[in-house]
Amino acid sequence: MSDEAKSPPVENAHSDIPGKESLNRVVVRAYPKVIFFWLTWVCSLVAGIVAQSKGAGDLPMHLGTIWMCIFAFNLLVISFDFSEVISVTAIALVGLFIFAGLYFDVLSFVGEFFRSLELSMNANFYYTMFGLFSIVYLVVFLKTRFDYWEFRHNEVIHRRGVFADIKRYSTEDLRWFKEVPDVLERILAGSGRMILTTPRETHPIVIEHVLGISRIDEQVADILGVKRVIMQ
Repeated sequence: MSDEAKSPPVENAHSDIPGKESLNRVVVRAYPKVIFFWLTWVCSLVAGIVAQSKGAGDLPMHLGTIWMCIFAFNLLVISFDFSEVISVTAIALVGLFIFAGLYFDVLSFVGEFFRSLELSMNANFYYTMFGLFSIVYLVVFLKTRFDYWEFRHNEVIHRRGVFADIKRYSTEDLRWFKEVPDVLERILAGSGRMILTTPRETHPIVIEHVLGISRIDEQVADILGVKRVIMQ
């Protein structure tokens, strides 16, 4: 994917795009699915602040129901893969359901059900959930600092562990693919997966839940597509 002259020792990389500075490396990190709970994480903090400001005896109506709905939505996101076809079908069914409810009055029981819910959690509950997610996210952040992929002009490096175990892959005959298997995950975090294939490995290398997958894909395309000119 790159042309390299091996004679002189000093290197000067030039991008194929005029006026655009070439990257020296691109770091790609794989995240666990818990990152998609960021919506519940933020909602817990906001709900805790609201509940604390109102006091235990005057909690806002349906605050607990709203939190539970957001939590249920996050569970739905990590439990199933919503492809484009499934997402369009689900949106169409929801639209049909709402249309039927507006014109044929078949959704009154849904409204009654939510109005009858009396989910009540105090500020301590919301702050506890926020604290738990904060600890988990801190551990995830630290883990991804010691386990990541590094794309360079002539090689791909997988660094893993506190002592930085390294595995190197040549970019010769390397191919990579960007996939977005879940539309909701893309909406929540702009994530997708990268798949690397090389004739030197028997199985494809899959990097799951890469945040900002479109930006990362463009950067990888740029760094692997750079023509390197080495000058003395």
